Amino acid sequence: MFILLYLQRLVIRIPAKQKCPNFICKTMKNYVQRTLIAHFFGFITLIITHIVWSISVYGSASGGDAGVIIFWAGIFLTIFYLIFVLIPKRRIEKLCIESNLYTFSFCFAFYSLIGFIILIGWLFLNSAFIGVFLDAFIYGLTFGFTFYKLTVTKKIINFKSFAILFSIPILIFSIYIFVLPKLFPAFAFNLVPKDTQKEILKSTLPKFKKGDNFKDLQKALPGYFNNTNCNFSTSALMEDFQYNLVIKNCIISKIEYGPRINQNGITEMVVEESNVEK
Repeated sequence: MFILLYLQRLVIRIPAKQKCPNFICKTMKNYVQRTLIAHFFGFITLIITHIVWSISVYGSASGGDAGVIIFWAGIFLTIFYLIFVLIPKRRIEKLCIESNLYTFSFCFAFYSLIGFIILIGWLFLNSAFIGVFLDAFIYGLTFGFTFYKLTVTKKIINFKSFAILFSIPILIFSIYIFVLPKLFPAFAFNLVPKDTQKEILKSTLPKFKKGDNFKDLQKALPGYFNNTNCNFSTSALMEDFQYNLVIKNCIISKIEYGPRINQNGITEMVVEESNVEK
């Protein structure tokens, strides 16, 4: 709230004696709806920002712990919303009305960045994991832009409009997590969180068999097998899945995969019969 008071002095103020315009007084009643819509759009752009940053720095979304960031961002953004958005309601509304689009958007971007540092960001101040600060800034920038646009329309958001606008970011997130990996697994492989990436791996390996070209497997799982040598063997143990792979002259000479089961205290791989060398 004190931050907003300071930011409010940077913009042109409405004279104290001027009455509240009718549309402002009415839209005050719509504050929760507008902030929730802005909040969810901000969350979606935060995810996109972190994915882009992770790919540019680590080569994939999983390299930047996108799944972990999405989970914890959801929790701390909820806390931020309850404390830094709902409580200083009047200050945010007034700052929005007294500002233009760019001033309010950037003010709220810095406001969310400061809020992030206060809540959890101080843990990353001495870390090289600086993408989280960019995430917070872009979240605030999108929140400010969306909230301002919804406010200056001078219209009350009814239930139908709220449902449509509210569902857009949820739909985008659902497509990203569930639809994209199913329809375009190779394209989505480096864009999705680590858990989803593992599911793509588990569904892709069964499509290959002994005698297939290793280059095709590399294309199906871009960036996963970084071997430039066409003669090697590799294996991986996951929580519920494992595989063994042998490559000779860029041809798959042996491929075993399957779920892991625990028998008499020993974890073993259940190998798919069709892929076992005879």
